[in-house]
Parts: sequence; C-alpha cells; structure tokens
Amino acid sequence: MLDSTMTIRFPYAEDPLRRCSVPRERLGRIYEMNSIPPAEDLSTEILSALAGPIGTPALREIAEPGCKVALLVDDLTRPTPAYAIVPVVLDELAAAGVEKRDISIIIALGSHRPMSDREIAAKLGQRVAEEYRVINSRFYDPAHLVHIGTSEDGVRIFIDEEVVRARLRIGIGSIVPHAAVGWSGGGKIIYPGVAGKETVTQFHFTHGLTEKNMTGLDECIVRSRMERWVDIVGLDFIVNCILTPENRVYRVVAGHYIDAQREGVKLAHRVYSVEIEERTDIVVAASYFHDIDFWQATKGIYSGERLVRDGGTLLLLTPCPEGLGVHTEFPLRIGRDDNRELLEKLLSGQKRMPEDPLPIPPGAMLSALRKRISCAVVSPGLRPEDMRLAGYESFPDAQSGLDALMKRYPDSKINFLMHSDLSFWE
Repeated sequence: MLDSTMTIRFPYAEDPLRRCSVPRERLGRIYEMNSIPPAEDLSTEILSALAGPIGTPALREIAEPGCKVALLVDDLTRPTPAYAIVPVVLDELAAAGVEKRDISIIIALGSHRPMSDREIAAKLGQRVAEEYRVINSRFYDPAHLVHIGTSEDGVRIFIDEEVVRARLRIGIGSIVPHAAVGWSGGGKIIYPGVAGKETVTQFHFTHGLTEKNMTGLDECIVRSRMERWVDIVGLDFIVNCILTPENRVYRVVAGHYIDAQREGVKLAHRVYSVEIEERTDIVVAASYFHDIDFWQATKGIYSGERLVRDGGTLLLLTPCPEGLGVHTEFPLRIGRDDNRELLEKLLSGQKRMPEDPLPIPPGAMLSALRKRISCAVVSPGLRPEDMRLAGYESFPDAQSGLDALMKRYPDSKINFLMHSDLSFWE
C-alpha cells in the first residue's frame, strides 16, 4: 500500500533542516535545477574557451611580457572552481611571457567579509596561493581605493588600487541567476567585486529604487548601468563557467565581458531556468548553495517567491553558520516600509548617508515582497528576535514550520525549492 506521506529531503546535514514529511495529496512540485551532464574533460573545456574567446583576441595575444596583470576571482560565497580555472589562465599568461611577479590575484569580495588564508588556499589551490601574490579587495579602506572618474550618471568610481595599477584585467567567476542584475558573471566582478564602498552603494541603490526582483532577466536596468561603469575601469577578459546541479563545470565561456557573458547566459538557461507549473500558498525554499549568512540566504527568498501566490507564505530553510553576516541591520531594513523614500533622500542629500547603507536597497526589495507574501524562517544560525525585525516568523525545524502553514492554508498544495539558483518562466 502506498504510504500516505512523502519525505522531502533537503541538501543539509543539520537536523532542523534535513527533512520534512508532506501528505501526498498536498504535494505540488519539487523544483530543482535541470539535470545536465558536466563537461567530459574540465581542462579541455577551459582550454577550448580560452582558445576561442567571444568578442576578443585570445588571452595569449592580449598579454605581453612586462605587463601588470590583475586576476579578479570571486569569493567563497560562489562555487566557481577557481582552483581548476586559475592555473590554466596562469599557464596562458606564462606562455605570453608574463612573469609571476607581475601578476596579482585579487579576491573580489564586494561587501563580503575577507577570506582567510585557509579559505584562499581552498579556493585557488595551495600552489597558487603560495606562489602568487593574493589579496582580498579593500572595499572599506579608502587608503587602498583610487578615484578613477565619474560616470555619466554622476557616480564617483572608486576601485581597489591593485586593479587600477594593472594594465591587463581578467575576471573569473560563474554565471547564475541574480536578483539585482538578472544573471551574475561578466562585469559584476568589477562592480561590486573590487569597487569601494561609495561606488558599491550607488550600484545597490539602483536596484533598491526599482523594488523589483530581477532574478533571471536577460537584460535589466541595473546590469546595463553597471556595464557602463565597467567601461570606465576596463575589464579586458573574462572566464566564466556554468555549473551543473552538483557544482561541476558544464560549460566555460571566455572573452569580452559583455559578449561572452551573454553567450554564457544562454547556456545557463539550460541549467537554471524552470517552468512554473502552479503557484501555491505554501512554498518551502532551501537557500542552498547560498547558506553562509542571512545576506546570502535571501537568494532563496528571491527565487522562491516566484512560486508563491499573493497572500501565501514562503518558508526559508537555511543554516547561516555566520549568522546575519557583516550587514547586521539587514533584518531591520526588511521590516521597514520607508526604504524607497529613504533611498531618494540619501541620493538627493536630504539625509546623511548611514555608516552601512548597503542593507537599505535589498531591504527595499524584500520589504516590497513582504507586502505580497509572508515569510518564515527555519535556521539554527539566526535568532528569532532578528527575524521578527524583518517581519518574518521563526520555526524550530522544517516539519513544525510546514505543519503550521498547512493548518493556515488547509487547501493549498505545497511547492518545494531545493536550490536558490533557479530562474522561472511561465
């Protein structure tokens, strides 16, 4: 006899997040990334992308002896296998006559915390970490930032001095759906990757004023504005990968930071884009792979809210071992309704810029979502009192949260989201 309940297993080891049971008659759909085979040989895939770049000459033709190189790499919040890609790029530079002493590897943190030496070694590989100069970008430190100009829309551009000093700038990252710019990759390694606090703030303010979830949009105002800023700095070459659900490389694109990224997005749709069958009043969403802190975990809300009917509730499951992260006022901003008004006053100079303005723009976005749907959280790393500031309920485990929502919406099916890097279409 068929069991009347089904156990849903989430990609977590922690007991509160590991599993829950749902009556079969109430199960909607389990949304996962599309299954797709990885590249047959990773080294061959990387070399093929470098040999046939999109929109630029090959890297060996761009690089030349004596030129200073800044190799920009995304941080530990992204699953890019830099340990496999960076050595191949370094071999190409060596073949072009570039010396080790002329290469700096910059971890493009944006506003994230610095990576430790151990984390850098895991990201880049021990040999690269030991043999090359590797630094974390200095977002907060004006002593290491250079004002290189002002954009046509009045934004002062501050960039890490190590990047400004280089003649050749190469970005390495992944292409996944992103709530602010539609898809990551390309010029995003510059903004917000290695930009200073003032410039990154302006980048995020653009998103906050839209109050719109941009996840999976091929073109959007925030990306187009950001790419105009990238031209002021200069990004000569990118190597971007598209990953399978198991975080193995599916494809690699290389070349011009716009042209190659757009081709990469076409490939990324095969992995990350899923059709919505039916919106439901209850959605249980894992923040996987973006689990390290609450700032990252909200990607699960951006992705999962597309599956929720107006007036429904999203239950976010997330470990958050580093708690709220560096932006401790983030929950407070989500819980407020005056974020857009505040952004306009800050931009016009009517109000003084706070010490940490970055939570305001995503706070505006998530506050707007809060008016359409409710959110609840299960997280061993987040305090219920902080979640209350955001207007979110807290539950001790996935099962108790789901049980409460099933009583609240007795006729609703339940959708499950297993990965926060999903883009939806109807």
